[in-house]
Amino acid sequence: MAFIEFENIEFLWIGIILIFLMVSYWYFKLKNKKFYSKKISTNLILKKTIKKKTIKENLITILLLLSILSLFISLANPMMRLSKTNEGVNVVLVIDSSGSMQATDFKPNRMDAAINSATNFINQLKPKDNIGIVSFSGTTRIVSFLTNDKERAIEKLKTIKPGGATAIGDGLAMGVDMVSSIPSKKRLIILESDGEQNAGQISIDDAIAYAKSENAVVYTIGVGSNKKIVLGYDWFGRPQYATLDEKALKKIAYETGGQYFRATDTVSLKNIYKKLPEKIKKEKVLQSVSKYFVWLAIILLLTSFILKYYKRIKVW
Repeated sequence: MAFIEFENIEFLWIGIILIFLMVSYWYFKLKNKKFYSKKISTNLILKKTIKKKTIKENLITILLLLSILSLFISLANPMMRLSKTNEGVNVVLVIDSSGSMQATDFKPNRMDAAINSATNFINQLKPKDNIGIVSFSGTTRIVSFLTNDKERAIEKLKTIKPGGATAIGDGLAMGVDMVSSIPSKKRLIILESDGEQNAGQISIDDAIAYAKSENAVVYTIGVGSNKKIVLGYDWFGRPQYATLDEKALKKIAYETGGQYFRATDTVSLKNIYKKLPEKIKKEKVLQSVSKYFVWLAIILLLTSFILKYYKRIKVW
């Protein structure tokens, strides 16, 4: 994740281009000035006076350019992850409920193992944290809206039943909708899946872009043992295997500033959910630092003004 992020980065690029044009103009003007000063100044004292004046003017110009750049940076709304944190966290569990979650490589099966581990996770959340739950298969379903009633959310969680295809993009998009519905809290999504996208209306890339636009951090969990698991057979008797798309889950986590985890059995899945509350609390909230660049611009402008009009100040 970048040390500093810009909400409106187009203003930064406009500022950089403008500064480049101004520097180019200033450079050629300075070059011409030096050329003519050499031609007209034969007196040594006159040469020194012109040189000192040029140094002072150049310093004023640099300060003015930096103040303009600072203003454009502030317009771009720079944001940094500082120590301050909001009270409470919005967390949405986005859980795969496709047919492959019936596989028994996890005990008693993947679906029940996911529900049990998620239940333990919900119980670890703080009183001011909100929890929401979304399940996805061929379609998506809101299992529980964002609430701080943890017991009610757990009751709803236990109603999830596996069956159908896998629409990861739709599930993630609905999770983003939910996690951003209550403002002024850190937005976290935990997406668990054991398959690959084979249904739905929203692509994984579009869902990632949506999550980034809403400043939602997504942690992903890939579920599935290292051996091939047969889910059934087609009309010709050929085995149908459960296929985990780790590449897609890693991409979701990486591009949204989260982390990817791999669970190969019930114990590892429990451990992942056990460690997640500690990890999400360590995430620092993005805060705007644009006001500091406004103050910097003001200071630079005042300094250039003093240098220009306060005659006693000398620059060597």
